Amino acid sequence: MEKYLQVMSDDYKRKHYAEGVFTSIRKKTAKISFGVYIFFGIVLFGSAYGFYWAMGRIEEYRLSGQEDMIGAGKFIAGFFVGFALVALASIIITIIRHVRGAASWKSNCAKQSGYTVSDMDEFERQTTDMECRVIRLLDTAKALAVGQSDGILTRDYIYLADAHHTILKISDLSAACLVKQTAAVGDMPNRKRIEYLTVMLLSKSKSRAIAECSEESGTELIEYLKQKVPGLYTADGEVIPAEAFDKLSAE
Repeated sequence: MEKYLQVMSDDYKRKHYAEGVFTSIRKKTAKISFGVYIFFGIVLFGSAYGFYWAMGRIEEYRLSGQEDMIGAGKFIAGFFVGFALVALASIIITIIRHVRGAASWKSNCAKQSGYTVSDMDEFERQTTDMECRVIRLLDTAKALAVGQSDGILTRDYIYLADAHHTILKISDLSAACLVKQTAAVGDMPNRKRIEYLTVMLLSKSKSRAIAECSEESGTELIEYLKQKVPGLYTADGEVIPAEAFDKLSAE
């Protein structure tokens, strides 16, 4: 258990959670926001230039009497407008997330997880004031590559640090499984499908949490949770497809 679920030291708590768990979440998302600004800023600038170029072409077609080409020019201009709107919306959403304070993050996590703000307060208190564990399911290099942060395992709560920042009560868990995921990478016609392993948690209220893992680390976490929750569904420790886990959520 010490390999993937190490007891959180006081030094670790001071380094990562000196100002609280939700302040830490806010700071981490702020770092991600910087990259989003750069990426979508480039997309927005490129789209604006593309729109300017397309409008110039439309004017050239009009002056040269190529009326049949004006429609194509408008289509291209509309294409760039679409990209610009997506980029602008992404930047606005990121700004809203960036300026959100710790209290707002706490409220948002409570809503996402199906609990109250008081539950989030208790989770934070157990993290900072009681013995708890760090959930580290990937080695450092792999975690950095996929952008996965350490999770938290307290006496009563588990947080896998997934994209939705779902925090679940251990006593509310109904399933914990190793789940094979698939994703498409690359551009056509050379797009490839890759597979990777995750541990997925399901609560009685159908809230879900997910984190990438190795078979060894995922199994260790599931075995720990089985000790805490009698009757927890684990698919007997077998790796199941994502579709099978989705069916559990629908039941």
